[in-house]
Amino acid sequence: MVELTRLQPLIVPAAYYEAGGWDLPHIALPNQEFILTWVEDRGDAITYLTRAAFDELNASTIDWQRQALDNVRQSHYFHRHYGGMTETQPDWLAFLNDEDVISSSKVLLQFELSRVFPKGYYIAIPDRACGIVVASHCSEESLSEVRQMIERMYAGATTPMSPKLYPAADFQLPTSWSDPAKDDSTSAAILALFDK
Repeated sequence: MVELTRLQPLIVPAAYYEAGGWDLPHIALPNQEFILTWVEDRGDAITYLTRAAFDELNASTIDWQRQALDNVRQSHYFHRHYGGMTETQPDWLAFLNDEDVISSSKVLLQFELSRVFPKGYYIAIPDRACGIVVASHCSEESLSEVRQMIERMYAGATTPMSPKLYPAADFQLPTSWSDPAKDDSTSAAILALFDK
C-alpha cells in the first residue's frame, strides 16, 4: 500500500518509457521530451509508483494527484537560491538540496511560481536533483550567467536531465492538481520563502 503522505510527482525523460521495459504509470507532458510519474520519497530512497498501486489510488482516493503535489509544498527540503533582481523580483530561482534527490519536482508548483513571476518564466532541469526557474523579464547579463550555470550543472549531474531552458507551459499540469487545497496554508508559507 502506498503511503500517500510520501507520494510526489517526478518529471523523467520520455526515453525512460520509449526504451521499453518500463511500464510504470505516467502521463504525457506538453513537452514531449518528458513524462510525469510519481515516487514515494522515503528520505533515504525513492520508489516509483507501481501500476497496481496507481490503479488502487485511482479506485480509492479522490484528488491523490493534488495531494502528491501538496507533498512537494510540504517538503522538509524546501530550499531555494536566487540571483539578480529585475524590478522587485529575482531573475532566477534554483531548487537544490544535497539531501533531496528530486528537487526538480518543485518546478511543478505553478500556482506559486506564477505569483512570484507574474510576467512569466522558463524552466530548466539540468539534474533530477535540481530545478531552475528563470523570469521571462530576466536581464541579458543574468540570463547569460544562468545558462552557464545550467550547462555546468548538467555536465556534472548525478542524474542528467537536460541543459535546455523551456517555457513554463511545457510543464503545465491541470489546475485541479496544481492548485493547493483550500484549507492548506503551506502555499502562503512557500510564497513567503521567495521574499528577498
